[in-house]
Amino acid sequence: MNSSSVVLGVDDSLLESAARCLNAASVRALGELQLEPAAQARLDALAQKANEAQLTSEEAHEYDRFIELGDIVATLRLKAERQLTAAPEE
Repeated sequence: MNSSSVVLGVDDSLLESAARCLNAASVRALGELQLEPAAQARLDALAQKANEAQLTSEEAHEYDRFIELGDIVATLRLKAERQLTAAPEE
């Protein structure tokens, strides 16, 4: 197993554990998360520059981090939804 597979396994295990801590209201709240206007404007500016291949290395790192965090939140929400569907709250 290569190191990226191990990291993915650890990440997945951590997200599964976190998902078990969420109730239906928390899962809904995750789905409704919005960036604050300044952060959304920054993300939009970075996306535009990325589409034009104009990102500096620092901007590329910042943009990648935005994407990674979005993926983490989305994955957590999906895992929690799956667990809630399998075992609804009483």
